Order: sequence, then C-alpha cells, then structure tokens
Amino acid sequence: MDKVKLGIIGLGRLGRKHAENIHYKIQNAELRAICSVVDEELETVGREMGPKYRTKDFMEIIENDDLDAVVIASSSQAHCRMLCAASEAGRKKIYVEKPLGMTMDEIDRIKAAVLANRGMLLQVGYNRRFDQSVLAAKKKLETGFIGKPIQVRMINRDPAAMAEFIIKFSPSSGGLVMDMLTHDYDCARWFVGSEAKSVYGLGDAYVYEGLRAVNDIDNCNILVEFENGVIGQFETSRNCSYGYHVETEVYGSDGCIRIGTVPVKDRVTYMNTDGVCRQCVEWFFEYWEPTFCAEMQHFVDCVSEGKEPLVGLEDGYRAVQWACAATKAVRERKVVPVG
Repeated sequence: MDKVKLGIIGLGRLGRKHAENIHYKIQNAELRAICSVVDEELETVGREMGPKYRTKDFMEIIENDDLDAVVIASSSQAHCRMLCAASEAGRKKIYVEKPLGMTMDEIDRIKAAVLANRGMLLQVGYNRRFDQSVLAAKKKLETGFIGKPIQVRMINRDPAAMAEFIIKFSPSSGGLVMDMLTHDYDCARWFVGSEAKSVYGLGDAYVYEGLRAVNDIDNCNILVEFENGVIGQFETSRNCSYGYHVETEVYGSDGCIRIGTVPVKDRVTYMNTDGVCRQCVEWFFEYWEPTFCAEMQHFVDCVSEGKEPLVGLEDGYRAVQWACAATKAVRERKVVPVG
C-alpha cells in the first residue's frame, strides 16, 4: 500500500510531536515536507527525519503537488490565514491543530472558505476524543448506562511549574478559555450530544500578575446550559502545585461515569511514616501522549480511505463559538447566549 505523503507546517511543541509520530510510528504515512520559520527547527528535524522538502514559506507546502495532505501545527493566530490559503488553493486534505480560529470573524471566514472548496477533508486537533478511556466512556454512555444525563463536569489544571512558559505564551494563545477549555467543551458536547445554549463564568488572575498584565487569567469556573437541558461545569487552573490534573464526570439519573479521578503517573504507591502517596502526572504531553499518535493515524486513514474525520469543521467551529461566548461571560460576569 502506498504511503500517504504529508507536509507539516510548524515544528514547535506539538508540531515536533506530530512530525515524530508521522516519521516513526505511523506505518502508512511519510513525512515528505517540513516548514518552520525557525532555522534551528528546520535543521534539527531535517537532519533527524530526512524529509525531501524543507522550507520557511508555508505556501510552498500548500502548493506542493507531491503531497497528499497537509498538517497545520503553527501558532494559533496563523490558523485562519493558512486554512483560508489552503482552501483557496484547492488543497483537499488538511489537519489543523485547535483552535480552528481565534475569533468569530476568523471561524466564519474559515467555514466559508472550506465549504467553497468542495470535497475538502478537514480534521481539527481535539485529541481527547482519541483517548481510550474517553472512548470507553462514550461507548458506555451510548448504552444508556447512566440513564438520562443530568450534568457533565470537567476539571483541567496545568502545573505551576509551567508558569514562565504560560505567561510568555498567553498573548498568542487567545487566553485561558480559548487555550485550555475548548478541549473540555468539545468533549462535553460530544458526550451529551448537544450544543450550548448559554454560558456564565467567573475568573481572575489570582496567582500570576504577569497574566493580568496581558489581560488574561489563571483560574476560572464556567457554568453551561446545554440545549437539551444538561448542565455543564468547567473548572480550570494554571497554577496546580502537584502536577497536571484532568478529570471528567458525567452524572445521570441512574449513575455516573468518571475518568481520571486521581491523575496518577503510574501504578506505584509509596508508603512510610509520612503516609501513603501516589505521584501525579507532570504535564499534558505525558498524560495525552498516545492520543497524538492516534489522532494523526486517524487522519492518515481518512485520507487514504476517503472517510470523514471524527472531529471536523463543525466541531472546530462550535468549540471556538463557545469559547468566544465563555470568554465574554467571564470578563463581563454575566450570562451570555451561545450562537
């Protein structure tokens, strides 16, 4: 079977991980071309993985007829420009990291451009849907295990050890809600099978004054009313002292399902005179690592088999639409309708 020839734009944190997975782990794919504006990234990945093409100009990837598909893993604020350019150039198969865009104007432009490029296959990088525990929970929910869903609760906490990086990254991330909580919302709406109707939130820069200086926050709680009546609770923090903590609970009339109640690093338990201790996962790469390979494998299979991706244009659009409303709700401390 011929391998799917991929070009990747962006070789930063996640872009480098995608490049490694394509090159080393996905048997029916080939890392054919790489693009980065950072010379060191081009040199390092080029030397290690040996792609045929290397460039600093993303249009050279988009217009390269030797490629079967393109992976966009650039910074979030470049997604709109690159996706619209790819659509206008007639590129049919694109994977793009989340978020799809940064504003309502951007995602409206992206949606129009993608729909105008008939037959375009677009996958958006909401990797949690590819986690084995999340998939098992989704399957169990579909059997009616919890009865009528009443409430979905998400906890998402980044480690305090990443404070310096988070403050530096904030101005280009879209802020706490856009950067972190669209993962939670995408998973929640997938679980409960409904869109958000309204959103209310509270949040502030409780710990990092550096975030306040760039009009961002480090902690917030968001309450969502879904159109089907389900209640959504989303709690997030950027100053978790004990590591990376992600947790999900879906509660219903007949029971509940929980994922990651204790985000343990491994199966080791330490016991001495100080008590009983379990180590916590330190960073999201460690916790979600298998999902990055799984979502890219899914994209490659969709390209080669002509299937629709599990996470597509509408999912990416809805997540940003919700994030824009949720950000406004937190800043203005009022209930905001979604859509």
